[in-house]
Amino acid sequence: MRLDELHAWICVDDVKLSEFALEYSADGKEVSCWIPSQCDKKFSVHWETTDSSPQQTFNARVTVDGTRCGNNDMRCRDRAHPHIASGSRDSVATSAETRRPLLFARQALTDDDNLLNAAISPELGSIKVDIREVRTAPSMRSHRQPPVWGGRFETQVLHERSKKAMGHSVQFGTEYRARNRQSEPIVIVRDLATFVFRYRPIELLRAQGIAPPIVRPQTAGSSSDREVVDLTKDDDDEAAASEIKKLEARLRELKKKGDKVKVKSKSSGVKQEESVFAPGEVIDLT
Repeated sequence: MRLDELHAWICVDDVKLSEFALEYSADGKEVSCWIPSQCDKKFSVHWETTDSSPQQTFNARVTVDGTRCGNNDMRCRDRAHPHIASGSRDSVATSAETRRPLLFARQALTDDDNLLNAAISPELGSIKVDIREVRTAPSMRSHRQPPVWGGRFETQVLHERSKKAMGHSVQFGTEYRARNRQSEPIVIVRDLATFVFRYRPIELLRAQGIAPPIVRPQTAGSSSDREVVDLTKDDDDEAAASEIKKLEARLRELKKKGDKVKVKSKSSGVKQEESVFAPGEVIDLT
């Protein structure tokens, strides 16, 4: 999705997911769409601005199902394209040296009635990217607190009769080792844009008319594969008339042979049918 010079998208297996039913807010600062989630597939969130400068710092905050996954600065990294800054997120930090990947997975359900009326985030089923222009806050460096690693990165279990149960949810994969640095304290200069990706299984999106249906290949022998002869054209009329003449000539020839056979049969005393071809009879000459 795009908002002016800002762009955000989601990838699975390094392939950008299709986006359906885009909607823009009245103030032009928020855009939303639907994307097809893929069960047990890791995904990554990407963002980019094409109107940056070395003096600016843009920051993107990712939230999945209402859980914040941290901030990530966008900086100009390519000297050949000094106005482009980008960033991405495919995991969350759980400690100074560990992370867990983001992935789509089957929604965890239970029949425990204690969870029937449990509070559910209104952002369940969505991935949100907030892009802001920020600056560092030097005065806060001396008062920096040790980072608090690990959030509530656990799968939310829903009651099986919950209206929010929609097939998939964002979950956090197996923890792996990775060095994480503490981010600098920042001050938000201005909010720029919000991108909201609402995800569902592709089958559900098709059933609801959000995604287009599957275009199935036509089977052999279907009516569309059969050759249709249009006899309204002059050339086809002439060809049909010529074919009729040939058939009539062949019919006359066969009738003559039939008459000769009858004459010969009478002379030999062999009884034959009085007529070989009845008037109006269709002859199969194949």
